[in-house]
This record gives sequence, structure tokens and C-alpha cells, in this order.
Amino acid sequence: MSEQACFCGSGKLFHECCGPIINGTASARTPEELMRARFSAHCQRNYDFLVTSTHPAHREDMTAEGIGEWAQHVQWTGLEVHSATPGETPGEGFVSFTAHYSVRDIPQELREDAVFQQLDGQWYYVDGKVQGEEPYVRSSPKVGRNDPCPCGSGKKSKKCCGQ
Repeated sequence: MSEQACFCGSGKLFHECCGPIINGTASARTPEELMRARFSAHCQRNYDFLVTSTHPAHREDMTAEGIGEWAQHVQWTGLEVHSATPGETPGEGFVSFTAHYSVRDIPQELREDAVFQQLDGQWYYVDGKVQGEEPYVRSSPKVGRNDPCPCGSGKKSKKCCGQ
């Protein structure tokens, strides 16, 4: 057996942590365990597991090939689980996490509040709300280089404040 540390950062060995969940010899007992196994599957590029661990009602356009195309330049580097809480009803849970990764050696992070549901005793990933900064939205129209400068000088923007 491999003595490799688990990708999910639990401090356990892979074959004692996420390995059995990914290879199907054990089921995730909690949403957090499934989240950790999904992160480890990303690290291993086991996209079939990502599809099968997604709730059947939310898989319609998901394929292992599609995930692989999206992730071809992604290198997963770490996982932080911020909280894992039960839902208001049995069989529902939430996991807030940050997944660290790099794309072409540029560090990135994905902060998500994920929703999980149990179906026939099995936990599944349903969806998540990605946290992050809202994109900048310009409040006024963009001034072109050849437009009059908005300062009122009468010059073209490129010859005035747009330099």
C-alpha cells in the first residue's frame, strides 16, 4: 500500500482517508469527507469520481472529458475546510472551503460554500456558491482615445488626461 499523505490535507494517509471513498470501497459518512475526496480526485485527475459524486439531478451536462478539458492546466495545491455544518433537514449539509491551485504556475484560489445532499444513504455534491470579489463595473462610459477629454480642456483624451 502507498504511504502517500492524503491530498486533502487531513494529515492521514491517502489509502486511509480519501482513497477508499474514491475507489468505491467506502462511502463518505459526512459532506466534509465527500468534499475532501472530491478535492483529492481533482488532484489525481479522477474526473469520473467527480461526475459520480455529483447529485444525479445536477449532472445533466457534466462529463469527465469536459472537466478534464477545463482542468488541463490546473495544479491543485491545497485545501482548507473552514466549516462543515448540517442543514435544516436531515440529509443536507454545507461545507465552506478554499481550494488552492495554480494555472500555468500562477497561484489561484477558489472559495466556495458547497451544498451536499444525501440520496439513498449516499452523500452527493449538489452545488456551490463561489465567493470572491465582484467584478469592477464602470459607472460612466469608457472614454476613447480620440474622444474629447472629460476634463473639459477641448483636447482629445489621448493628448490630455489619457496620456
